[in-house]
Amino acid sequence: MNFKLTIALIVTVTAFSSYAESWNEQQTQVWNIVLASYADIDKRDNNWTDKWVTEDAMVWGNSTPMPRDRSAVKRWEKFSFEDGSTNNVAEYSPTAIVVHGDTAVAHYYYSNGTTAKKGEQKVTHGRCSDVLVKDGKVWKFVAWHCADEAKKY
Repeated sequence: MNFKLTIALIVTVTAFSSYAESWNEQQTQVWNIVLASYADIDKRDNNWTDKWVTEDAMVWGNSTPMPRDRSAVKRWEKFSFEDGSTNNVAEYSPTAIVVHGDTAVAHYYYSNGTTAKKGEQKVTHGRCSDVLVKDGKVWKFVAWHCADEAKKY
């Protein structure tokens, strides 16, 4: 691991630790929902959208040409889950969580390491901004935007 990456990881872990210590109960609930949704995705549970995403959600990432609704996300996730790749390692580091009444925004970085069916490994890094709303007593995603960082050569 190169020196700059090591320093970046130390700064991220330190910032996360001090930030999480100042969270209130709602911020902690929101972050736990974000992590729980990724746990279901890592298990390749195609019903994760039914569990964690509102029916009227619209989401967008840099890998999609236009926003997608919940049913489109589910269709594309099913396709993606069938490609035979496995998610070997994932890390999520929050930078800010803001809660206003029944609405929350979670900003965070991610790193994912996957192995394709043919054995090729791929590492991606990026950032997300998730918008969640309270649905009864449960937080659910109503929108998000995630983007992989551009490769720097």
